Amino acid sequence: MLPEGVLKISKDERFILWAELQRGRLHVLEQGANGGLITRKNIPISIGLNGYGKEQEGDKRTPVGLYRLTSFLDDDRLIDYYGLGAYPLNYPNALDRRLQRTGSGIWLHGLPKDVDQRPPLDSAGCVIVDNTSLLEMADYIDPGVTHIVLTEGELRWQPEAAVRARRQSLETAFERWRESWAAKDNAAYLSYYSQDFDSPTRNKAQWDAYKTRVNSAKSSIHVDVSNVSFFVHPEAPELVSIRYYQRYRSNNYKWNGWKEQLWQEEDAGGWRIVYEGNGG
Repeated sequence: MLPEGVLKISKDERFILWAELQRGRLHVLEQGANGGLITRKNIPISIGLNGYGKEQEGDKRTPVGLYRLTSFLDDDRLIDYYGLGAYPLNYPNALDRRLQRTGSGIWLHGLPKDVDQRPPLDSAGCVIVDNTSLLEMADYIDPGVTHIVLTEGELRWQPEAAVRARRQSLETAFERWRESWAAKDNAAYLSYYSQDFDSPTRNKAQWDAYKTRVNSAKSSIHVDVSNVSFFVHPEAPELVSIRYYQRYRSNNYKWNGWKEQLWQEEDAGGWRIVYEGNGG
């Protein structure tokens, strides 16, 4: 079984955290040998004083969306308010920036040491757990890799067969995009980018011009991908985030690192990329 919204999980991502913001529950999900997920642990949480659906700095709402836990801040680096540690989230993510959402400092953190629990709505936008559970997170979280999904409603399960067709169509598009790039078929490669595409530094026209210039100057290109995951964005189900590790080699340049793309299933022409950037 898979949660609704999970299409493909990298085998190296053993755990996913899934927060039901309305119910105030955090689920630790573990990946099994067959690629499905099971619930390992349920933890009560406290969220933003004004609920969820963060849009701007200072609104005291917890975001709804797909995030990664980027690092760990231990007790020695924090004031007592954050308990025994904190895991920052990568808010705002690529979709948040596209939607012009603002704010920062959204963390998964613990309770002050003299506090056993907090009301369900009590943070400035962070997700709060008790300190015992916070310390146990070290067994579940690989900073920089592990995803946390923040959803409004309940966690819903579905059989793998229910998502197979959508996953396979996206896998096909993703692989053809990679192959056309490696084959230096620039027209085919750029056809996978939506007219609504942007990157952190370029719009669609600028991206086309940049990639045409760069790709035409190469005598050879090799692109390998691994650790690929597909997640549907909770607040935008038409968008799928693909995160993967890329190894790029050309005759005059080498690059290794994490990448992230947002793919959208468009009515006329299948899957297209609406965002691409580094995913470290």
